Order: sequence, then structure tokens, then C-alpha cells
Amino acid sequence: MEEYFIGAGALLTAGPAASIAAATLHAQTEPVLASQIAAAVVDFEATDVGEISRLLVVAAGWSAGRFQAEVTTRLLDQRECGLGDVIAVLAEATGSREVHIFAHWCPDLATTASLARAGVRLIAHPLEAIGRAALVSGNRLAHWRPPVQAA
Repeated sequence: MEEYFIGAGALLTAGPAASIAAATLHAQTEPVLASQIAAAVVDFEATDVGEISRLLVVAAGWSAGRFQAEVTTRLLDQRECGLGDVIAVLAEATGSREVHIFAHWCPDLATTASLARAGVRLIAHPLEAIGRAALVSGNRLAHWRPPVQAA
């Protein structure tokens, strides 16, 4: 692992205290994989799709301002978003027909089918496909070193 996927994004927190915080991610992956990712969703915590409480959405090579204007604002305008909505907004904003998911879970069939009908293909990777990751969100900095595991 020698290449990094680097991008700006947002850390989404679900539930009654839902929030969106600006974030940047530097994630080490296989060189070929890093060059193929335009849009990604990363979940460092949940082990099942039903447990998602915090989700990172990232656009490769984008600035924080661009992500805010083209993704975060659209998510806020919707007021309430499910996983499929978040992925669809990210894909449309980045112009990508593929969104890579790094997690210990896979989206349910209904979400996958709905996105496929919209022309968005999900590419699932185990969280361990990220060798190292540095996530900066707000005033927090978090590092995950291999092996990356759910909390």
C-alpha cells in the first residue's frame, strides 16, 4: 500500500442529535484503487448497516468549500436523508457513476437496487482495504492504523 485517496467531505451523524461536520480524509489504499475513487463512503464504526450512526462521505481531490457548496448544502436542504439519498447526492455532485463503500457492512438490496435504477453502482470494500487513515473533522484529528477495526 503506497497510494492515498485524499478528499474533502463531511462526517454525518444520525439520530436525534443529527449533524454534518466538515471533514478531510487521507486514506491509504492499493495504488490502483486510490486512482479509481472519485466518491467514497467510509464507516469506521458500525458492523451492520442497521447500526450506522456516523458516516463519512468524501469526494476525491475536492476542497472543503466545494464539498460544502455541492454536497453538504444539498443534504441540508433535504432535511432528512437515508443512506441511499446520501449516496445519490454524492454521486450526482461528483459526476461519478460509482461510489466506493469502505465498511464492515454492505447496503441492503433495496438501497442497492434503487441506486442502480438511478445509474449509480456501489462498490463495496472491506474496511481493511484502508491501510491507514487520517480523518480531520472540526477540531478533531483521528488516526486509524492497520488493522482498522470497528469500535
